[in-house]
Amino acid sequence: MSETGRSVVELSSFKREDSTLNIVPELAGNTGEMAARIFGFDWEKTSLGPRSAWPHCLVSAVDIMLPAQAEIVMFWGEDFVALYNDAYAPTIGDKHPQALGRPARESWAEMWSDLEPLLRAVLEDGKTIVAKDRPFYIERHGYPETAYFDISYSPVRDSDRKVQGVLCIVNETTKRVRSEEILRESEERVSAIISQSAAGIAQYDLDGCFSLVNRRFCEIVGYSESELLGMRMQDITYSDDQHDTARLFETMLATGESFEIEQRYVRKDGSLVWVTNSASGVRDSSAGRIRRAVSVVIDISERKRAQEVERRLAAIIASSDDAILSTDLNMVITSWNLGAERLYGHSAEEAIGGSVMMVVPDDRREEEPAILAKIRAGQKVEPYETKRRCKNGRLVDVLLSVSPIYDTYGRIVGASKIAHDISAKKEAERLQTVLVGELNHRVKNVLATVMAIARQTLGRSDVDRTSVETFDARLTSMARAHDLLIHGNWEQAELTAVVRQALSPYPKEKFEIHGPTMQLAPRAVVSISLALHELATNAAKYGALSVPDGRVAIVWSLEGNGSDRLRLRWQEAGGPTVTPPTRKGFGSRLIESLLAAELNGEVQVSYEPSGLICEVRAAAGVSWEQARD
Repeated sequence: MSETGRSVVELSSFKREDSTLNIVPELAGNTGEMAARIFGFDWEKTSLGPRSAWPHCLVSAVDIMLPAQAEIVMFWGEDFVALYNDAYAPTIGDKHPQALGRPARESWAEMWSDLEPLLRAVLEDGKTIVAKDRPFYIERHGYPETAYFDISYSPVRDSDRKVQGVLCIVNETTKRVRSEEILRESEERVSAIISQSAAGIAQYDLDGCFSLVNRRFCEIVGYSESELLGMRMQDITYSDDQHDTARLFETMLATGESFEIEQRYVRKDGSLVWVTNSASGVRDSSAGRIRRAVSVVIDISERKRAQEVERRLAAIIASSDDAILSTDLNMVITSWNLGAERLYGHSAEEAIGGSVMMVVPDDRREEEPAILAKIRAGQKVEPYETKRRCKNGRLVDVLLSVSPIYDTYGRIVGASKIAHDISAKKEAERLQTVLVGELNHRVKNVLATVMAIARQTLGRSDVDRTSVETFDARLTSMARAHDLLIHGNWEQAELTAVVRQALSPYPKEKFEIHGPTMQLAPRAVVSISLALHELATNAAKYGALSVPDGRVAIVWSLEGNGSDRLRLRWQEAGGPTVTPPTRKGFGSRLIESLLAAELNGEVQVSYEPSGLICEVRAAAGVSWEQARD
């Protein structure tokens, strides 16, 4: 730009003898709108005066400015009167053509505080001012804006080397600057997106060498950024997946089409991580060839694990002998496994899309709506025994379990049902009931026969009659114990029921019975029943049950840190004064010996004056079990 300034100086200092230098015909050699305006302008009303009086340096500068293709404006004299060429006119918008021949402070009033110091530095100090992308606040299209220019402000000197004007060569760069700003902002946004993206992003060359990785990609593969930038994509790709990935990569290079693949990466710690790799090519700006590739990677390990669980569950459901089906909230069947086909006789094609009521007997049709109401309310449906109808009309006994089905948002969308065929179990229970009844009948017949033999054998004296009655009572007590075992399928009986059954011949108000719920084994049921019978018989003859105000407390509890010992206590009160017996009869021996042996514990009988006390301690797991919820 300073070269232009020097050329103006040289022209202005060149003396021509031709007196026609200042006449219009010579200037008329310049063509264009601004040449016409300058030649036709009434300069006598300005500080420049008529063209005929213009100094040689001004004429030469105008002669250079008008045909130039560069944007040029010249500010002349102390008032900085403006002259400019055709290339410059569009730059000032609606200031053209009024700005021609007017002082700059009038036409550029909004930016004068910024422009004037630049012009005076050239005019008064002879400086040349050069700047790139210089911002100016300007109003040129009816609204204010900031425009950018490359500027070169040079002095125009006369023959005495005095600066008379300022030649301004400008090039507006507003579009480029704004484009660069937009590009920079876009790059910053892209950089922020890449940095903060929930997906891993990696850029690499055609050999696989990484050139860019974001934070998430580092987290997925377990390497730091600095470590990855010295590695290749092949270094972290699982060996079994290398071939497919390389094949798709070569296809992308040949066709330009992006690809997506599910593959495994080997993390720094040696573990594998499943990802979806969406890869695309990055072309260069000249030849348009793919020079690099970008992969957007998402960790799908959890999804893969869920899919594996789903596959396993599907295999379990498919191979299960139980009937497993699911319904929506309208009782429409949505799945039906092979077990359901075998149990109910309907194929999956027949069942899916139909109502689950097709397998519900007419007398149980209220069950399904009740189940569905509980499922809708999020309530638990405990497994229960019921009947269901097969395709051939046969009813089958099943144990039905029902669970809610949730969608990904945690909403209940249906019910899952597992029906276990318990027909064989039910038949076994029926047969067991028949056999137990028959056994009970036979046991009672044996006891009756034994009782008849005892009566015939022991004679008819008063002593023999008393012995027979005692023996009869003991057999009756044993029979009542057997009745309890019948209700427990000969497996167990509840202790409270055993106590009440043994004491049933006596008034209830005479007894205080209290203790936790416990189940007794069959041998313990018989032993405790006989022992209680002997204690009650003795109390009715000599103890608390022999008088109106007498009472008996039967209390049991669990002792030990793990509640592993049973303590049962018989205590009489309100009866006659007790004295220890001089000899032990069969009843005493039965209580102390048989009961202790059967319960694998200890039995202690105390003949306190206030009343007899019998205390039993038994170990857990041998003859009793605490009932649990």
